[in-house]
Amino acid sequence: MKKNYWIAFATISLFIASCSDETVDPTVDARDKFTGSWLCKETVTGSPAQSFTINISKVGSGDSVKISNFSNYGTNPPQTIALISGNSIVIPFQNITPTVPSISVQGSGIYSSNGGEKINMNYTTDGQSAIAVCTK
Repeated sequence: MKKNYWIAFATISLFIASCSDETVDPTVDARDKFTGSWLCKETVTGSPAQSFTINISKVGSGDSVKISNFSNYGTNPPQTIALISGNSIVIPFQNITPTVPSISVQGSGIYSSNGGEKINMNYTTDGQSAIAVCTK
């Protein structure tokens, strides 16, 4: 049931992003706007907000990126793989390892440059709902 929820959520997020006022140039790698260091303010249900830095970098020549320090889990080496399409980022279900036990994550987000660059993300991390706003 949860898997169907996230598939529907990701599909709706991609649809909304495709309806955005921002134009997408097909000759530019969509991942470029996502790469770099981002300051994230994350709120996990039932916990106080925390701030931390993530780093997003390209992986391969397709639509993939890796996120270091996702949800403040560290950089040695927990990395989360995400997919970029236009202004959308989708984090498919995966287990971040080598933490013991491994931590399951999944979610999606939208990039915006209105009022400064930011990524608004909604995801689950280790079974808890989280919202993060990341700015450059």
